[in-house]
Amino acid sequence: MLFIQHISLTYCKNVRYANYANVRNSIKFKPITIEKFPDCEVFFNRISLFQNTDGLHEYLNKIKKYNNDVLYNPRCYTSVFGNRIAVKNSDNGNYEIMYRNKKSRGYYKNPFTLKNNEYGRIIYNDRYAEFDSEWYYELHTINFLNCDKSKYREKMFFRKVPDYEYKDMKYLRYC
Repeated sequence: MLFIQHISLTYCKNVRYANYANVRNSIKFKPITIEKFPDCEVFFNRISLFQNTDGLHEYLNKIKKYNNDVLYNPRCYTSVFGNRIAVKNSDNGNYEIMYRNKKSRGYYKNPFTLKNNEYGRIIYNDRYAEFDSEWYYELHTINFLNCDKSKYREKMFFRKVPDYEYKDMKYLRYC
């Protein structure tokens, strides 16, 4: 079973300074609280945060369950995990984590493959402009854990150092 947690942290230019950046960079995972564990192949937790001069605010925390039908399909370039991430089920219960940046022109590359009981993380940044013509910046942290559902814990992503970590902080997407 694959556990995925996607944390999207949005901020404006007035909080781009070092003291705010330290707060942003310290958020790598969040606790996952559920009452009854769902029966599924992929457990997906989407968290959206917004940072301003008043602090950090959570405005979305959703949990979804999926089966194999959400895994990578070469005929479809979109994914429920975002337009940059795709997951492919490999042999022997392994999951191939695939990533594409703005320079890859629609092609995914494989930063890592998770075997049983392995933990991986992808971190990348983005920026976009809204109708109010202000630039918004995003820091995305996506945690992946391949394990049996019996290993579910509220703080399952709290292991400080993952087995695999991939960072793509060089390129910013333009909308």
